[in-house]
Amino acid sequence: MSAISRVSSLETRLLMSKLVVAAVVGLILGALVGGLAFGALATDTTATAFLRLKAPIDLTAIAGGASQITPDNQDNTAKFVTGEVAYLSGEGFAEAVGRKMAQNEPAVLNIAQASESAMITISCSSKSADVATRTVQTAIDLYSQDLAQRVDERLRFLLPKLAQWEQRDAVDGTRLQEVRRVRESVELQAAEASTFSVVQPPTPNRPSSQQWLIGVILGAMVGGSCAIAAMLVKRRRSDRGSVVKALGGTVDAVLLPALDLDVIQRTTRTDERERLGRALYAQCRSTGTRRSILVVGASETSGSSVVTSLLETAASGYSSPTDEFTSVGQHSASPSAESPTARVVDGGTIGDARLTPDVLAAATDIVLVAQLEADTIADVSALRTAAASGAAPVVAAFTYRRSRVGRSGRRRPAAAPTSSNASDSDERTK
Repeated sequence: MSAISRVSSLETRLLMSKLVVAAVVGLILGALVGGLAFGALATDTTATAFLRLKAPIDLTAIAGGASQITPDNQDNTAKFVTGEVAYLSGEGFAEAVGRKMAQNEPAVLNIAQASESAMITISCSSKSADVATRTVQTAIDLYSQDLAQRVDERLRFLLPKLAQWEQRDAVDGTRLQEVRRVRESVELQAAEASTFSVVQPPTPNRPSSQQWLIGVILGAMVGGSCAIAAMLVKRRRSDRGSVVKALGGTVDAVLLPALDLDVIQRTTRTDERERLGRALYAQCRSTGTRRSILVVGASETSGSSVVTSLLETAASGYSSPTDEFTSVGQHSASPSAESPTARVVDGGTIGDARLTPDVLAAATDIVLVAQLEADTIADVSALRTAAASGAAPVVAAFTYRRSRVGRSGRRRPAAAPTSSNASDSDERTK
C-alpha cells in the first residue's frame, strides 16, 4: 500500500468516526425528543361496533300470496349491504347522529364493509372513550329506528288492503282464513325485517402504552439522519474535503507516519520523539552536505511547529562533526571531506512574514504540513502554489487529532513539543 493510500485511509477513518459520533448524538437527542413528544400527545380512543345486516324482505310479494321470496343469495346481500354502507356514510345520517347527541356539528363516523359479506363496522374516534362509545351507540339506535320506519311505511300501505280483503271475503270462510294467514305472515316478516344482529356492541380500544416507544424509534432515526446530513453540509460549506487528494498528488513524496498531535504533545520520552523525527528526516529527498529543510503549514493548526521540532531533533543528531584519530593520538577534522550539516527552518504558514521568496529559494527540501479534517481545500491549494515557486523537492507531512474540537468548539492550535537537547560529548585525547 502506498503512502498516499495509507494516509487517505486514515483520513477516511477520521471522517467516519466524526460521522459516527454525530449520528450517536443525533440518535440520543432525537430519541429523547421523539419519546417526550409522542408520550405527551393525547391519544384518541376509537369505539367500534360490528353489525350483521339482513337482506330486505318483499312484503308486497308475501301479501300477494307468494309462498317464498327471492332467494337471499350472496349477490343480493352484498348489494343491499353496499347500499346501506353508502347511506350510513352520508352527511344526512351524520347530521342526524349529531343532532341526537345535541352537537352543533355532524358526527364523524367511519363505516366499512368486511369484504363482500353482510358484516359492517361502525366506529368513531374521540379523546373521550365515553363520547366515542355513545356516538356509535346513537348511530346504531338511529339506524334501527330507520329500519323500523321503513317497515312501518310498507305496513301502512299493506294492512289496510288486507283489511278490505277480509271484509270483502267475510262470507267465504276459506278465503277469509287465507287472507288472515297472509296478514299474520306479513306482520311476522315485518317484525323480522326491522332487526339486525349486533355482533359486537360499541367497544373502545385500549390506548397504546407503547406510544412513547414509537416516538423514540422515529426520533432516533430522524435525529441520526439529520445529524449526519448537517455535518456533511457544514463540512462542505466550510470548504473541508480530502486534503490528501488535494496535496498528495502534487508533491514528490508523502512522509510516513501521519502525526497524531495529541499523542506527540503528551509524549515526554525524548527517545520516542527522536525516533519519530529520524523517520521523517530520512524520507526527505535532497542530498548534500549542507541541507536547508523548510517546513510550511497550511494554517496555524496544521502542526508545522511540531514537525519542525521533530526534524530539528533528528537533524542535530545527523549533523555532528566526524573526527579522525591521528597517528600522534589527537583528534582532528578530516581535511578531505566537509562535515555534513542540516538546518531546519520554520516557515510558519501561508501569509506569514517568515515565508519569503529568498527562504524558498534557499531551501533544499520543502515540507508541506496539513492537518486532516481541519485544514480547508483553499489553505491546501495556497500551500501547494507557494511550494511550486521553489526548485527543491517537495514532500507532504500530514497531522491529525483524534478529538480536534475542544470544549469551546474552536480549533486548538498545535504547539511544538518541549524536548531537552542532548549535551555535547567531551573530547578525549590520548
